[in-house]
Amino acid sequence: MGIKHLWTVLAPFCDRKPLYELQGKTVAVDLSCWICEAQNIAEYQVQPRMYLRNLYFRTCYLLLMDVNPVFVLEGKAPQLKYDTISARNAIQFKGAKPKKDGLKTGKDRSRFHFVLRQCEEMLGYLGIACIKGNGEAESLCAYLNDDGLVDGCISQDSDCFAYGAKVVYRNFSISTQGIQSASGGAVDIYDIEKAYKALKLGRKKIVAMALLIGSDYSDGIHGIGKDSVLKFFENISDEEVLDRLRSWRNNESVFQNHEKQLNDKNICTSCGHSGKLQSHTRNGCKSCETAKGCDQFKYKDERVRVKNEVAMRSKAMQDPNFPDEAIIKEFLDRKDHVKELELTWKQPNLVQFVKFTTKFLQWEEIYSFQKILPILTRWQCRYYKVLQTQPKLKGMLKADRIKKVRNPKGVPSYEIIWSDPNEYFKGIIPENQIVDSNIELEKLWSTIEPQSLVETAYPELVEAFRQSKVKPKKAGKRKKRAQIDELSESLGNVSISEPKVKKPRKPRANKKVNEKKDIDELNSSLQLLTMEEDRPEDCDNKNEFDVRRKSVRTKTLDNFVKRAVVNSYNQKSLNCSMLDRISTPIKANRCPDLDTSSFGEDDEDDLDLSEIINEIVSKKHYPSTLKVVSTPEGSDVLMHDELSRSYSSSFFISNNPDGADLFEQAVNNTFNEVLRGNSSESCTDEDDLDDEPKASSEATPECPSSDDDSFCVKPYVPLYERLKRV
Repeated sequence: MGIKHLWTVLAPFCDRKPLYELQGKTVAVDLSCWICEAQNIAEYQVQPRMYLRNLYFRTCYLLLMDVNPVFVLEGKAPQLKYDTISARNAIQFKGAKPKKDGLKTGKDRSRFHFVLRQCEEMLGYLGIACIKGNGEAESLCAYLNDDGLVDGCISQDSDCFAYGAKVVYRNFSISTQGIQSASGGAVDIYDIEKAYKALKLGRKKIVAMALLIGSDYSDGIHGIGKDSVLKFFENISDEEVLDRLRSWRNNESVFQNHEKQLNDKNICTSCGHSGKLQSHTRNGCKSCETAKGCDQFKYKDERVRVKNEVAMRSKAMQDPNFPDEAIIKEFLDRKDHVKELELTWKQPNLVQFVKFTTKFLQWEEIYSFQKILPILTRWQCRYYKVLQTQPKLKGMLKADRIKKVRNPKGVPSYEIIWSDPNEYFKGIIPENQIVDSNIELEKLWSTIEPQSLVETAYPELVEAFRQSKVKPKKAGKRKKRAQIDELSESLGNVSISEPKVKKPRKPRANKKVNEKKDIDELNSSLQLLTMEEDRPEDCDNKNEFDVRRKSVRTKTLDNFVKRAVVNSYNQKSLNCSMLDRISTPIKANRCPDLDTSSFGEDDEDDLDLSEIINEIVSKKHYPSTLKVVSTPEGSDVLMHDELSRSYSSSFFISNNPDGADLFEQAVNNTFNEVLRGNSSESCTDEDDLDDEPKASSEATPECPSSDDDSFCVKPYVPLYERLKRV
């Protein structure tokens, strides 16, 4: 149908797209093409009126996809097409029943127009108006597209481009099978602008192609194919191609000269000059100014083009009517002038549609109702303003509620339950069909609509649906706990026996205050350690000053030492308890038991540490002679000569830093800072301090084995063991 081989020429510029590419667009539909595609418009018993069934499903798909279809009907066929119509009638109505009611057959479209009227009637029940032109349907579709009233034409006729169409949608299919099954169908999109940019193929060249190759109005020139025509179009513009075809008959002398030159054996076929090709190849060409051969680039391509055109002309001149001006006029002269289109989708008629499909398609009433209901509800959602301005409009449904959220093909939608409060459609479905189908009434009156349309048309339903989906907040644990506490409090007031007297709790000591107190005591002790022997003015006797200083040192450091020892032991006990909780056994030194009852703050007299403190804080002023001494930690310390000799025998400064307590480490660091400040002092009773390591070494076992993680140089005696021996 249409111009021969034009679809093959345009195939490289075709795009296969899913049907949702047409969403939101306005398309002109050549209804005759959809009818002819059915190839079954006769009254067969297997599937009667297949064209009506296909028309319904395709139209519903376009409406539900938000596509505005404009159906174009055939007008009076031109006389040029009578032979083609007669041949198509013989194929399409083959096997049909004998003609009735005086229907004519042959060269007219009387029977085809009867089919078109049936299609137009069904489209009217769907709320879609059709337009009819004065000529071919594809011509009116092309005019609408050329004027910009529609975005494209749905047609199978390639001569739409000869009438002026810009975009044609071909091979329209809503099939859910094949490659485009996921998208619900596909269509081939042909854009003539792409062909014009690549091949310079315009409207007039397409008309010339119809004259040379053939179309619905002529069979074309016998012996001319698409390759010859495309080669002929290469060096001719779109504006001058038709005049060139007319010149074939009008300028006969020009083409006779071309034929004479092509047939002259004394003209070189390579350069076009006088002489034969073999002579120019051996001796060269004087006109081309070559010593051997000739310049073939100036004439060879031109000769091929002229030869092709002369051959086409000689075949075309065998037809006395070539070029047929009637065909040129049919394609280029407009018969219809449409300024605007009525694209408003009218209200579908549910009752009449059910009756029509029951009569012509032999559908059951319940099946027809299920097919027309989504069309009616979609119209109500889209044209909700009509319902607001005309509240008493007949044949309308009421949206009761939203059942659930749906996502057909990824489109967010709502499933809505409808009702007929005014009983417009009461009795349209027989009761026996409802019983036999086993369909619930709620499902029968439900449709799926896009969320965007429902939110605009029925905002109150959407709000009610969202509120119904909001879950009430559960009672929190705090409220339950408060209720339990209230109940327990009320039960606590009721006592069977005498209530127990609660023991008053001791106020907890402020940790920060205790830490600050310890720091102050340590600072005061360090000041006493570094204090020079400057006597105050109120103390005349040196012995009296020494006694006062010792008493202050003893009292200050006594509480500090006891508190430091207890804190160190508590920290070790805490670490041991944490190790006991670990499931994996870890090698660790078990914490010994320590009786700390004698270190309480209230029992200061149980254990008098004044002698030990006196040994620690008793100082002796050394001269300013300093000496660098290496400590067990591997660092160099600046000390007095006399202090360096007794450094290793100190009671609190252990030679085993790896096992030292936290308090010992702090004292070591403090002594190092004091010694670096040139204010070092040593203990007074060196004999007692020298005896202490001996005693501890005798009571202490040997170094731990290699299984322990610590490194032992000399046996280590914990501080609390040393205090016990005092």
